[in-house]
Amino acid sequence: MTREEILAGVEKLRPWFHQIDLGGGVLTKTESAVGEPVEHPRPTWEFVRPHLPDDLSGKSLLDVGCNAGFYCFQAAGRGAARVLGVDAQRHLVRQARFVGRALGVSGVEFEKLSVYDLDPAALGGQFDVTLALGLVYHCKHLVLALERLFRVTRELLILETAVFPPTRSPGSFAHPVGGLQPTLHPLAYVENPPGMKEAIYNWFLPSPEALRALLANVGFDEVEIHPGSGPERAILVGRKRAPYPDSRALHFLSASITLAEAPARARASEEVACRVRVRNDGAARWLARGEEGTERGAVRLAAHLIRGDDEEDISLYYAGAVLARDVEPGESVELDLRLRAPEEPGRYVLEFDMVSEHLSWFEDLGSPTVRHEFVVE
Repeated sequence: MTREEILAGVEKLRPWFHQIDLGGGVLTKTESAVGEPVEHPRPTWEFVRPHLPDDLSGKSLLDVGCNAGFYCFQAAGRGAARVLGVDAQRHLVRQARFVGRALGVSGVEFEKLSVYDLDPAALGGQFDVTLALGLVYHCKHLVLALERLFRVTRELLILETAVFPPTRSPGSFAHPVGGLQPTLHPLAYVENPPGMKEAIYNWFLPSPEALRALLANVGFDEVEIHPGSGPERAILVGRKRAPYPDSRALHFLSASITLAEAPARARASEEVACRVRVRNDGAARWLARGEEGTERGAVRLAAHLIRGDDEEDISLYYAGAVLARDVEPGESVELDLRLRAPEEPGRYVLEFDMVSEHLSWFEDLGSPTVRHEFVVE
């Protein structure tokens, strides 16, 4: 692109929040947009970059809430094999793509995508490193956003955010709740006028300890708190020992169940077959065997048997099928399940559910079951 084309593009895509040097003395912005430092986000980058590997060769990196792409281009400069920036606002994605063209940088992609829509299956897998810089206080659904960040991260999450004003914070403290004595952490809700746009306005300001606890609860094995660019900013670094937890971690379990084959009628005591397709929709690896000696955490397909319309007349584990191997998140398998029809004629319902042995039915965790009605003659 010529200097004139770059200048025209910068003007067309105003206003800019990220100051990026496009070469030839051209900057994307020379004045503050909403009160931030003119050179933003370079001051934030100086606090973030020590937590990134100097060499990202062979690594993939995802920048969530990428704005005009400043951090993406910094990661590309460290040799990352794949860099993807996503943002919920179309204008910012257009800015980032323009910067990539102006700089002549290849291998950096940008997509319009919300943090709530992050799905490893749709994005080509997990990313070794995920950045969430200046993001979480824009999230009306904070826990969901952190769960999505956990799911798409393979190794390392770096999160930078505004936090509860330290001088006003009551600090963390133990307090009885529901017969227990948990630790309570400060988290402020920012009252907004009606009609505010989620991606622009602020919603929650957690204390650093509240955010550490949230990241630990959504699954990160190690979480460190580091100072940010000022007293009301913080950086949290979350690490994972494995890409996914296993099926003993109950709040990561979810399944889609599809009935491929099942009888509509059967004779009393006849052996019949069902074929069921199940997909791992959660963020945990389904164990085929579970803990040695107990099978605790092994995932099975089970069929409940319900007689007629009487939901109380139920056999919870009427028949079942085991996994041949561990099933990763996003994977689907087909299971064959054989059962014997009841001896007494009548109308019955087979209800299919998954179970993590000795721990929980998937239905109790919010995962839907599938029902099939059949008649015994």
